[in-house]
Amino acid sequence: MRRLLAGHPKVERVEESGQPGAQFELGGWRRAVLDGDPSAEFKGLVELVDNNPLVCCDWFSTPDPGSTLALICIGPLAQAGILVEAPTILTNAVQDEVTLGAFLETAGWKGGADTHYEAEDLGGALAATIICAIRTSEELSEIDELYDERYSKSFYVRRDEDSEWHVSLVLGKPFALYRLRISPGESQSLLTIQVMADRQGKCGAAQMIHAMNVMCGFEESLGIL
Repeated sequence: MRRLLAGHPKVERVEESGQPGAQFELGGWRRAVLDGDPSAEFKGLVELVDNNPLVCCDWFSTPDPGSTLALICIGPLAQAGILVEAPTILTNAVQDEVTLGAFLETAGWKGGADTHYEAEDLGGALAATIICAIRTSEELSEIDELYDERYSKSFYVRRDEDSEWHVSLVLGKPFALYRLRISPGESQSLLTIQVMADRQGKCGAAQMIHAMNVMCGFEESLGIL
């Protein structure tokens, strides 16, 4: 965080605050991006929240790493109202159920998730495989459209269906990668989503700087890419 802020072209001075996240002043207006605070009144994944209140708020919390991965995968489905039961999450990101539940609610899902932690060292990367039961759409392409609507223009959440799936794709990078696999059923279908990100990228400091940029009206990639 300190390194990114020090290199940010709009940041004049960086000081240690002793608090998680980033506090900043803009035109005499003191504001803050919090780090994974489930009690924050306004919180969520930047790509899934409304930019208008984000630009105007004083305090905003980005998700903790595990909730970040979960929201990338589950958020578009939750907002579309097509999840039919709690998703199953297998991840190497340590996850608190209360925190996860609070952040999933920002996308409209109050049913929690069945989370399984697997202590796998991926060299600074975090990853998850998430299985969701969804209502079968008339056209399966509608699922792709849900994700494209949210992420196709995003700097920080990118779809990759073609590369060899390996953490080297995200290590040292500010973005997360995801891919989708659907198993169609008559009334319900299973959607398997894989996602991964650097612990200090989309799952950490880069995400908080992204939120700060939006709150300040800066270019979203300023000081990050």
